[in-house]
Formats: sequence, C-alpha cells, structure tokens
Amino acid sequence: METRDEVRILLIKPPIRSCMVEIGRHMPIGLAYLAAQLGEAGMEVDIFDSLAYAEDNHVVPPEEYTDADRAKLAAHPRWGHLVHWGATWERITEKLRSTHYDLVGVSCMFTPYYEPAYQIARLVKEISPDTKIILGGQHPTVAHHHAITETAFDALVLGEAESNVVDIVRALVAGEPLTGMPGVAYRCGTGLCDCAEPGPRVHLQPRATFLEDLDGLPMPAVHLLDMASYDSTATLITSRGCPFSCSFCTVHATVGKKFRTRAPENVIQEIEHYVNEHGIRRFFIEDDNFTFDIPRVHELCQAVQRRGLDIELHLPNGMTVVKLNDELVRDMAGAGFRSLFLGLETTDVARLRKIRKGFTSLEKVHNGANLFTDQGIDVGASLIVGLLGQSCAELARDSINLMLVGVRFWTNPFYPIPGSPDFQQCLGSGLITHDTELALYDQFNFAIGSDQLGPEELYWAWVCTQAMAQWPRYVLEGTEHRRELAELPLDQALDRLLAHSTDLFGPDGGLEVPAVPVAVDGNRITVHPEGCFDAMQHLADKPQPEGLCTFTGDVLAAAASLYTGVPHRAQQLPGKDSAGRCRFTLVTDQVAPVFTDIHKVFLAELRDAVAEARDEQPEPLTAD
Repeated sequence: METRDEVRILLIKPPIRSCMVEIGRHMPIGLAYLAAQLGEAGMEVDIFDSLAYAEDNHVVPPEEYTDADRAKLAAHPRWGHLVHWGATWERITEKLRSTHYDLVGVSCMFTPYYEPAYQIARLVKEISPDTKIILGGQHPTVAHHHAITETAFDALVLGEAESNVVDIVRALVAGEPLTGMPGVAYRCGTGLCDCAEPGPRVHLQPRATFLEDLDGLPMPAVHLLDMASYDSTATLITSRGCPFSCSFCTVHATVGKKFRTRAPENVIQEIEHYVNEHGIRRFFIEDDNFTFDIPRVHELCQAVQRRGLDIELHLPNGMTVVKLNDELVRDMAGAGFRSLFLGLETTDVARLRKIRKGFTSLEKVHNGANLFTDQGIDVGASLIVGLLGQSCAELARDSINLMLVGVRFWTNPFYPIPGSPDFQQCLGSGLITHDTELALYDQFNFAIGSDQLGPEELYWAWVCTQAMAQWPRYVLEGTEHRRELAELPLDQALDRLLAHSTDLFGPDGGLEVPAVPVAVDGNRITVHPEGCFDAMQHLADKPQPEGLCTFTGDVLAAAASLYTGVPHRAQQLPGKDSAGRCRFTLVTDQVAPVFTDIHKVFLAELRDAVAEARDEQPEPLTAD
C-alpha cells in the first residue's frame, strides 16, 4: 500500500434544500481562508463548493424526502415543492471517492440547512470510516447541542477557526486529545479527551477571544476554486465584528462585537493579486459593518484610486447611514462602488428602537440614497416584514413610506434566527419551543409566522410587499385612479402592469426579480423566461411539478389586486409556450380568505398614506 507523509484535507460546502433558495454565486471565502492556513502548515487541501454547481439544481422528488423535508412542506402555507440547490449526491460521492482524505471539514452557515451537512458527514463515514470529520460555521456555533447529536462528526469547530484550525486538524488526524483547545466541542469517550472516567457527556470548549491580527492571515487560497463559477467575482472581507446589537442578527456568535480591521494596504494587495493573477476586477465586500470606521473607508477608497485600479465594488451585506456624508459617497464612487443597500428594516421610529436600530431612520435612508444616486451608484433599502410586535398595517405602511419618497427597496420575511435576541424572545413567548424542528427556521418556509401574524398571513403580507417593491409607481397609480372609481377593470390593470415592467431589466440586461410580464391577453399573463421562479432557481430546463412557479403567480396577482382594488388569485397554466415562457391566468373566484383580509389592510393603508401625502405634496405621486 502506498505510504505518504502529507495530510490530505477536503473542505466542503454542502448543497441546500429549501422551498426557495436566494443566494448569489459567492465564493466560499471562509473555506479559502482555512485552506490557506492548512496549506501553509504543509497539508494538501481541496475545496468542494456544492453551491457552485447550479447546473445540478433540481426539484426534490417525494421519494427522497426526509422527515425534516416533510415537516417543511407540511408547514408551508402555499408551496408544495423543495429545491435542491447545488451538486447532486452522485457528484459529491464521486468527489469523496476520488481521493482518500484524512479529514473532511464540512461548513454549515445556516441552521435550517443543517440536513445536507449531516448527510455529507454520514456519506463520508460510509465511504471512508477512518476519515475524521469536523463541522464548522454558524450552525454548530449557535446550535452545538443539536449538531453534536450527529455521531458522524468527530468534533465541532466553534466561531472563527483560523487561530487554531491547524492544531485541531493535526490532533484529530494523529488521534490526540482536544482537551484544553478553545473553540471545539466533542463527545466524551471517543478518544478525544483524557477523562479518567469517560461518560455520556459533551465537552464544550468555547472560544474566549477573537482573532486580532487580520493582516497576519495568509491570502485566501482561491487557486483551489474555479473562479469562473462565481461570475469572475471575488469576495473580500476587510473587517470583522459589529459593535451594533440588532435584535434579529446573529453575527456576534461567530465574529463578535469588537470591530477588527485589516489595514487598507493589506486589502489593496489582495485586490491587486486578484487583478494581476486571476484577471478579476469585480468584488463583493462581505463585511458586516463596512463603514463603521469612516476614516478607514476613505483611506481604502483613496488607495484604490491612487493605484489606478479599474475595479467594480459591491456591498451585498449593505451598510448603515451612520456618519454618511457626501465626501464619503464621492470617495466610494471614485473607488468603483456600483451597488449597495442601506439597512432600514422598518420606517417606524419606535420600532427601530425596539430592534436596536435607533441610529437609522426613513429620513436618513432617503437622504443617503439620494447621495448615492447622484453619484451613479445603484442603491436601495431593506425591510423586514413581520417584525415582532408589528401589525399588518404597520408593515404595509413601511413599504408605502418608501414608495412615496421614491427609495427603491426590497423586503424579507421575519423568521427567528437561532442565536439571535429575537429567537430568545420567541422562545420566551412560546411562539417556538426548544423542540421546534430546526429546519423550519427557514426564511422562505413561513412555518413560524410572528407574534402578530400567522404563517399564512405573513406569507401574503410579504407577497404584497414584493409586488409593491417591484412596481411601486404602478401600485401608487392604481391607488390614485381609485379615488374616482372604487374598482378598476383587470384588463386595464394588466396593460398598465406591462407598461411598468420595462425597467425591471438591469443595466446588463439581467433579471433578478420573480415576476416579469412580457405579454398580456385578457386575463392571461405571459412572463419572461428569465423572470420567473423556475429561472431564479436555475430550474427552467429541468422537469417541473405542477405549480412550481406559484410564487411568481402570487406576486402578479397581488400587484393586480392592489391596482384594481379587487382580490385576485393566479393559476399557472400547464407547460410553457413555444418560447419557453410560463403563463398565468388571474381570476376572482376561490381567492384565499387570508389574502382577502390582508388585501383590505393594504388598500386602507395605501388610501390613507396617499391622501396624507397629497395634503403635503401637490405634485403627482405617480409617473405616466
């Protein structure tokens, strides 16, 4: 048998199974950082990013459902399918069989997606029983009590792993104990502890401190990745930690509250490496609070300009409006920033204080958005629909307020994220229990609802805000027209919807919205082949169950309902037309009673808000 000295490691990002997956093609930067450290220690490392294989996406067949899958589908108020995003199990198995690995590190950043991570661990043990397996990421950090029950994992790595990942891996591969090592959890009696009397308990050794010297980290090992899989876009992390304490967030568990930074020159060197060695000029900055240190941002942006780097920068994690001013925005524009969003979550001042975001406001976001727009930067605001204590009328008014001031926005449904203060509040109120299936804490499962809205109410409220975010001027136009007519005809509404949909295409012609009508005929709507749910999920050319694009139809029906003042429902027609496009009909019979009730609330808030705005602003509120 061949002998070898080097240790072989596989770091793997699992696929995802969910009712809807909303991810960009972001490179697994965390695994690349760990791979770099392990490589510097003389280990041979591979990275397998399941999510990069979007061509393998498919609808999960019922015969493959797990108990958690069935729980998700039973709880969802509308959708009857699950999407598998990423590499098939056949592809993953082939990778695992291709090389004997001494250790496999599995990443799980989101608790509701734990099942594929656990399945990979069991698959590794089946193929190579002597291979050691560790689980890292947000999930084992905040839910180690659950993750440790999966016996395929030899140990869990908690929080930031760079400070001692090499020591952990060496100990596991050598069969040495992990006793005293920070940032790990493992079962007693498995040979990893030195207990005189091993027993059925867990050794939990939290990480006491976070990494201070970010500049001392080796450059991420992106040579192990196929960067073409990420649209030739690299991920940058220029700082870690966030001093803020938003109630819905879990960032403190993995990277802490203390704001730690890399020196601008260190970041510039990494950017130049990507430009010179990989030909990459597009970057996503994934910091949790990029602009917390304003002088540092100025310095970084000015350094980019001094070096003459022709790059494109984006902030998919967004930024705050704290200390935002015209000088900062000009520097960001000059450095190449092209898109970002401003975290708002709600326009209600009292509720902002309750979720610990009193540092922002509708006025500040409006003013900040104008600054970025003036510099040609694509900017929007984010809202959370169904915050704890928030009524349906309140959440409707949030979207309306942004529509009226002309700030583009998008909305996310509330869900309790394990490890967040909101999660603890939901536990305390009885909305959830310690026995609630973790897979149900999925943003798009709507299994929990909120303390004010049931799951179906939250779903339909979110769908209405989706329609308002996608067609704000259209919804306002319908509200104005109904001043004279209480109800408007559907054919007029659909013609106007088509006219308001020409600006849904991005500057590069791409689509990232769930419902893009391109033709109407009576009560029938045909949508763009790339502007439908199946295209968003990379399923357009795959076998599809009946009603797969229910979400697209619901958003179209909500838009038409808000325009006409009459509740409608959508029916997806079987198959597609000759151009590969989905089609829907809108009807007024058998409309879900919950949607009818939500619709009434939204109409009342629209009527009142527009009337109030008209008293203050004589100019028309809508465009032709």
